[in-house]
Amino acid sequence: MARVAFVMEQTLGHVTHARNLRAVLDRCSAIDPVWLPIPFEVHGPARLLPLYRGNWSVRASWRARRALRPDAGSLDALFFHTQVTSLFSVDLMRRIPTVISLDATPLNYDEVGASYGHRAAGEGFLDRQKFQLNCRALRSARALIAWSEWTKRSLVEQYGVAADRVQVLAPGAADMFFEVGRQRLDARTESTDREAAGSAGAPARLLFVGGDWERKGGPILLEALSSLPAESWRLDVVTRAEVAPRPGVVVHRDVGPNSPELLRLFAEADLFVLPSLGECLAVVLMEATAAALPVITTDVGALGEAVRPGETGLVVPPRDVLALREALRRLIDDVAARQRMGRAAHELAVERFAATHNNQKILDVLAEQARLGTRPGRAA
Repeated sequence: MARVAFVMEQTLGHVTHARNLRAVLDRCSAIDPVWLPIPFEVHGPARLLPLYRGNWSVRASWRARRALRPDAGSLDALFFHTQVTSLFSVDLMRRIPTVISLDATPLNYDEVGASYGHRAAGEGFLDRQKFQLNCRALRSARALIAWSEWTKRSLVEQYGVAADRVQVLAPGAADMFFEVGRQRLDARTESTDREAAGSAGAPARLLFVGGDWERKGGPILLEALSSLPAESWRLDVVTRAEVAPRPGVVVHRDVGPNSPELLRLFAEADLFVLPSLGECLAVVLMEATAAALPVITTDVGALGEAVRPGETGLVVPPRDVLALREALRRLIDDVAARQRMGRAAHELAVERFAATHNNQKILDVLAEQARLGTRPGRAA
């Protein structure tokens, strides 16, 4: 068995990805894991250190290096997700075969970061040093797992990573979302005519899932829906934010990832909508496709890679209320199109977004790197 440290960033959708990876890892007999989650929060005296408190890359990389210290001499391979946890461990990466997984490079993040309150890097000394630090870490990895082609292009064109060292593997959706999709499609196969007739006059059930209501485009979604017939739609919102009550909108809070309540909402939905203003690649879009839901989203970051426009859903420009309203109108009014797109979405998810399959491929890469590499003092 290869002894591998899994250094896992614990922010946003990376928490769900870590859970899905660990579920596959628990069934893997080729790897003896050392699981090292890296939390985001700052507590105690550390809050008095401005650079540590205010810079996630510094905080994550420092915490990761400290967490690795007790086991570094016994490891056959390292796995960092994401690269922000790896920056202070380049010396270890040059001795121990390493795989880095990431949803976006720093320059990718600069493209979409305004909606996160992020300041894009400039030409100053500190920004140049940070760029070089990221280059050293990314180039020190034996292999890289990019969540999207958008990220791979940045790695190759902007950070000088050899293309043959980068494999594109989306994080994907857990098996339970595929089960929701199979049940939906089975029900349609058994009663297509009856369901279509019954759905024609019923409101379309829309689902929005996003902790950051503003950045994910929640207010724009409500604005777009406001001009559509109220009796034609109902919106379920899963978020942490405070959303003012209004007719046709039901807000669900404290709904955890992969939870029974979340699965119920996916099962009851007819259409998934995420009109995000800024995003890298949302795991929830892959969960929606696995659940056989057509998707409406925006062409920011790599979101467009989760949709085949016109086939599995629709893609609109961010902040374009009119385009979003027209996309909503089209799918709210056309039950047959929703069902056709939902079926195609499930097929796309089976092909590209199965978390179990993709995570097993990550473990295969790690096992192979551990087999090829040696740590000091061990015979090849």
